[in-house]
Amino acid sequence: MNKYALVVGLLVCQIVYVNSWVVAALGAIINIVDKTQEWTVEVHNEGKHHAHMWCASKDDKIGGDDGVWVKPGDKIVWAFKRHRTTQFWCNMDWYGQRVGWDVFVNNWQDAPNPTKWSIRNDGVYDQWRNRKWRDLNS
Repeated sequence: MNKYALVVGLLVCQIVYVNSWVVAALGAIINIVDKTQEWTVEVHNEGKHHAHMWCASKDDKIGGDDGVWVKPGDKIVWAFKRHRTTQFWCNMDWYGQRVGWDVFVNNWQDAPNPTKWSIRNDGVYDQWRNRKWRDLNS
């Protein structure tokens, strides 16, 4: 009976060891794929006023310290390598108002690539579900 218990114990140890190696290898593969996936964000100005925008992540600034002017009918577009902690946000001056919103958060399940936004006279909307994220007065 002790022989069988020893064999079973060795088999269990082997399975645990192999599974932990497989889990570690899969984690490394996911991390590599995660860092190589390019993602695009577009913010379209569909309103009647110029939008002065500052967009950034922890590591990147779009348009530098001066920001970017996006005139009516224009858009701002940028791409980045998606990572599991990636988050981009924008602040915008619009007709005497300052509003801000997240334009990309890695754990959003429904955001398509490219992730598109619309600035309209009454608010800021996502283009994939047409949800209003911020109110604007024009």
